Amino acid sequence: MLTILKAWSAVLPFEGMFSLGGWTASLLWVVLFCVLVDFVKIVVELLGRSETRRFEFDSSQVTAVIATHDGAEVLPATLAELRKHLPPHQIVVVDDASTDGTRKIADAQGCRVYRFERSKGKAAAINFAVHRVTTSLTLLLDDDTRLGGARIPTSLIARDGFDGVAFHVLPDRRNRDGARGDNFLGAVQRYEYGKSMAIGKRFHDVTESVSCVSGAVGLFRTEDLNRYHHDHTGAFPGEDLQRTMIHLLRDKRIVFADEPAWTIAPARFGEWLRQRLLGWYPGIYHQLANFVRLLFRRDSSWRLRYEMAYNLYTVVSDPFKVLSIVVLFAVPGMRVWALVLYLTYLAFETYAWWNVSVPGEKRRAPVAVLLFYPLYGALNTVLRVLAIGTWFWMRWVTGEMRPRRGPKDRIA
Repeated sequence: MLTILKAWSAVLPFEGMFSLGGWTASLLWVVLFCVLVDFVKIVVELLGRSETRRFEFDSSQVTAVIATHDGAEVLPATLAELRKHLPPHQIVVVDDASTDGTRKIADAQGCRVYRFERSKGKAAAINFAVHRVTTSLTLLLDDDTRLGGARIPTSLIARDGFDGVAFHVLPDRRNRDGARGDNFLGAVQRYEYGKSMAIGKRFHDVTESVSCVSGAVGLFRTEDLNRYHHDHTGAFPGEDLQRTMIHLLRDKRIVFADEPAWTIAPARFGEWLRQRLLGWYPGIYHQLANFVRLLFRRDSSWRLRYEMAYNLYTVVSDPFKVLSIVVLFAVPGMRVWALVLYLTYLAFETYAWWNVSVPGEKRRAPVAVLLFYPLYGALNTVLRVLAIGTWFWMRWVTGEMRPRRGPKDRIA
């Protein structure tokens, strides 16, 4: 790291770059250590990725379950594409107290439709539906996710003996259902998702320990979803992460199928903020205990332990990173380091950017995405720290994230 700093000092004629003292110098070294850890993680995962798995699809083995609330706008396209893979009687739609005619749309497609008169949330809707599935496999699908040309990898479970399959989920490039998939925010999120899928999930696929099957789409054994439904707290934030954690804690093997499925990502900055602050990041704090359990669990693979250790490291290091951002702009002598850190992250990010592309394509994210991504990462770090307050509010004040286990999620 000292070599890197000296190299930057030779390139950029800054005076006094190494003359900082006291707590500012200590904070800077902590931040630079975090930069190095993030880079090492990318390198380790890129070099340790699995080969693409081969599989077959048998439509008779699987039922699709879609939990939806006010999904009338997005559901028609989702069902139209899903019906290319499955007959309508193998598609179960649970209308979670919608007010926009969602049930009529699903009925018109010939699906099996159930309705809650009072909203119970996504987890309860899934539990309700799975209890009524008669096939051995269940495909959990969001109401805004297109399978497109993706195949459903039934043989990975039915023949090869795995217990869950994650897909290669990406934000849609189309402008559909009010979402602007081809805008800049969409391109940034596609690269973000692509890193998680093409690097992270393929890395953990080697030891069958993919740590999160996206809530957008995932394939599971029906009997497992039924057996473990009571262990899920029922909270929406991190709902998919918790389901995967529950499987891994019970020696289940979760693998990755490099089949692209397309979901709608936030098209506006306000929507993106709500997704992170109210959905994704509170779910991380909701699963801290499971991170610790998997880290110290005797039978966890080293890759899974590594991922859980990194999750815990992120929770601890994020406040220091946010503090460093504040200091960099508040202390005149430190502002030059903002550029140094940006350029360092940009140099490290280039390695990942060069390796991430949509399956079957060689096209990379636009260069503008690469240039913006270090700032995007910093903003996500700030939001993760702010989400500590969001989690506390939703867990202890409003009660939205309190456990809601019980038999009521099995009845309408």
